[in-house]
Amino acid sequence: MPADAAMVQIRRATPADAEAIARMVRQAWADRVTPDSSGHQETAERVRADLGRGYAWVALDGEAVVGSVRLVRHPDPQERGVWEVRKLGVLPQYRGQGVAHRLMEAVGRQAFEVRARELRLAVRYDQPRLLEWYTQFGFVHDPSLRYSSPNPSTPPPFVMRRALEVRS
Repeated sequence: MPADAAMVQIRRATPADAEAIARMVRQAWADRVTPDSSGHQETAERVRADLGRGYAWVALDGEAVVGSVRLVRHPDPQERGVWEVRKLGVLPQYRGQGVAHRLMEAVGRQAFEVRARELRLAVRYDQPRLLEWYTQFGFVHDPSLRYSSPNPSTPPPFVMRRALEVRS
């Protein structure tokens, strides 16, 4: 039965959502990326660690987590004001219905609230079609950047950035 995206609600995630988020990421990655992707090994502990350094949102169909995304402060103190978008994922039956867009909009609103000067994200080396998808949110590929936590089992990802206007 097709999913009804109109019924999907977006809310800020809490540590209590960590296990459901980790499970959803593993399911969302299952049909999209090769087995060496870190998404296949996603754990509740990693989700909670990201929540400790930032924010996450879940897309809910009833009580079921059908999508999520995280916004995490860059780990390098020299990168002040830089935040990373991590682990955007939506279950297959909810794709193509705007759920990922709504999650990215939540990221954008939070970035404004925390006065981020720049957002970054990584796109797997074997998923170059996503580079174009992220451009609709103002991201551009920057070959000079390196991802803060690359997967040592894979070639380096493409890093994209979005400069934000900081208003005082």
